[in-house]
This record gives sequence, C-alpha cells and structure tokens, in this order.
Amino acid sequence: MEGPVEAPIKAAIEATVPEIRVMIPSALRALCNGQVRSRHDGLCLAAHDVRGLLAELARVHPQAHVRLCDERGEPRPHINVFVNDDHVRARAGLETPLTAGDVVTILPAVSGG
Repeated sequence: MEGPVEAPIKAAIEATVPEIRVMIPSALRALCNGQVRSRHDGLCLAAHDVRGLLAELARVHPQAHVRLCDERGEPRPHINVFVNDDHVRARAGLETPLTAGDVVTILPAVSGG
C-alpha cells in the first residue's frame, strides 16, 4: 500500500518516462492482443532507452518478444531495430536514449535472390 508521500513520487517518476510508439512487423501483430491493427498503428510503450523498451515489450507482450529477442533480451540476428530513421547500431546500440515522440520500428531482415 502506498502512503501519501510514495504516490506523488511514483507519479513523478512515471511522468518522466517518455512514451514511445513501436511499429511491430505484421507477422507478429496477432501476438499483441489486438493492440496493433494496421501497419500505421503502433504500440505505445514507455522507456528511457531501447533496452528498456524491449524489456517493457517482454513484460506486456512476451509472445512477441521471444520471437524478436534472444534469452539475453537482445534482438535476434535477423531483427533490425530503428529509432526514427536510424538503425540502433549507428547510434548507441541498445543504450540508445529515447525521447517522447520517438518511433521505434522493428523489422525482420529481408533477403532473397
């Protein structure tokens, strides 16, 4: 049970975590409990960095997370993660900071010949 002091502190901490839109591949949308209906819709998750975002995805949509990330919580080799237009490898990797309004796009690699 939260006391009169803990509730405002918790609310202040939660208010400082930016809300991020996450674009999920069409093959995994069904694993997100119907929260993502089209390619223009995205999940809204809150995190300070990409690692935290993937951890939050694991918490709220574990079935989608296990298909995107390995047991260490890192993207599988065939999964690409972008923050806005930049691949996270070109930035700070999973430590890439996120700000309110960012869009994280998760894309499986495409190959063929």
